[in-house]
Amino acid sequence: MMFNIKTPAKINTFLNVDSVREDGYHNISSHIQLINLFDEISFVPSNSNDIFCEYSELQEQNLIIKSIEYFNETFSTNFNFQINLKKNIPFASGLGGGSSNAAYTILLLCIISGISIKKLNAKEVGKEIGADVPFFINSESCYVGGFGERLKKSFSKNIEFLLLSPMINISTSQIFQSKHLQIEKLRDYEKNSLLEPLLMENHEFNNFYESLLNKSSNLQNRLKLSGSGSSLFIESPTFEEKQILQPKNGDNFRIFSLKGLEYYDFKTDWGVAKW
Repeated sequence: MMFNIKTPAKINTFLNVDSVREDGYHNISSHIQLINLFDEISFVPSNSNDIFCEYSELQEQNLIIKSIEYFNETFSTNFNFQINLKKNIPFASGLGGGSSNAAYTILLLCIISGISIKKLNAKEVGKEIGADVPFFINSESCYVGGFGERLKKSFSKNIEFLLLSPMINISTSQIFQSKHLQIEKLRDYEKNSLLEPLLMENHEFNNFYESLLNKSSNLQNRLKLSGSGSSLFIESPTFEEKQILQPKNGDNFRIFSLKGLEYYDFKTDWGVAKW
């Protein structure tokens, strides 16, 4: 039997770093929006966990396998799969692809095993697997606080987003440890606190960002960073902005025209195939 699922990406319409915790992690406030860009994963029961993906680095350290191992340890199950991952979401780009893969793997295992998702501890899942995993398990656009475990239902921006994703992999931990990171004293719903340290720490991203601003001075207040980067986006892009930002020869980034999702129920979008 084969199980096929799709896992969505996200963007942070704002992200404020509120404080540093005693354990060294950071408390944040953010609005996280689901978008209609999906990875595709197939699972075939096997004697061991093996993952196949066109990107070799994702075969070595992958949150899908980590989430299966966590589930097995937590609930004394013994799931193993041959896994095929089609990576449509750019990785290490602030779009939550790995966390989404992990979260929907856990949801799939809950369905297969009959174990209620309510038996999972969101705070523990966030620490053990990834801070964005509780958000994706919740499966709806919402406000996020704390380390990512505090979720509050909110509005959803069911609008168009123009997403610009350069071929630049960003280390989230490095950005959070940057000396340029500032703690926000007041809530700013238009700001991502990680943009400034990213521009200061990563010259390649800085060059990419400046190259976009050189296309039009109006983009200064329109371009936003998702997560810790490197993806940028514009809300409700104009026709002119779409034309200006189309990649030219020599531009090393991908562009996506996407829609916001209020909620994603992967059960309506999955398939179970028998051999």
